[in-house]
Amino acid sequence: MELIVKVKSNGPNPRYQDGDVVSTMSLDRIHLAHAEMICHPNNFGFNTNGTRDLNTLLEKFQQATHMYKFQRVGKRVRRTNLITGEEDMIGKTPNENGESIDVYQYLSKRLKNPRHKIFGASGSEVWYGKMRSDKETFLASVWNHIETETDNLKEDHNSWPFTDLEKRHFICINTSGRSYDGDSFTRVELSGGTVIERALPAVEDIPEDPPEDYNPIILAKRRWFVPYWDLSSELGSSVDDLRNPDHMCDCRKPMNEREHIDILTYDKITEGLL
Repeated sequence: MELIVKVKSNGPNPRYQDGDVVSTMSLDRIHLAHAEMICHPNNFGFNTNGTRDLNTLLEKFQQATHMYKFQRVGKRVRRTNLITGEEDMIGKTPNENGESIDVYQYLSKRLKNPRHKIFGASGSEVWYGKMRSDKETFLASVWNHIETETDNLKEDHNSWPFTDLEKRHFICINTSGRSYDGDSFTRVELSGGTVIERALPAVEDIPEDPPEDYNPIILAKRRWFVPYWDLSSELGSSVDDLRNPDHMCDCRKPMNEREHIDILTYDKITEGLL
């Protein structure tokens, strides 16, 4: 798990405060981000029809990461659910769910975009829709394709690609959990709710039966913070360096050296700051 931490406050709450955890990245999210860059349309050319070739890494990535495959069949489109295998046809006349498509207009518009992801021969074009949310399920297939067709290895893409500008204005850190066996422990990656909750705002206590239009009051932009000013040793940088906008603050460590998440992140409510 990686975090990007705010340096210096933007003003009073509920604006970002010094030390706020701005964003968090699980290892799955990191692997997907790198896969998206490797399989970006800009890295692939067009065929003589102006579409993309079938069976390329770009198409395999689209197929692995999306729920639906669409293929033009005359004036209609065959939609295949890639999870269940179910198929149906969509045309100009709305179906029972109100779905319709003018395939000629749809493709004409999409093909004008230089980053389009339309594949195959003219008249039987293929494209994909609805990104899947189950990264933990499809990432293995994605990286199998990438490692088979390129020199990129998944194990070499375990860090978020922060820019130099981000490293100058924020603190980039990583952390871990622990799996215990008696008195000894092994550092492990964090995922799921732990990653999500560390980047959530702090809100007022929600009533047991809130009205439908209820919106909780935000007490602070982020509930969790990293008191980096007390963690110079753990982060391996002085406070002056961490606050210096000309210094790149990349405090990430190999897994066997990472600090436990409870050493680095603190709950403002538990700490009595809100």
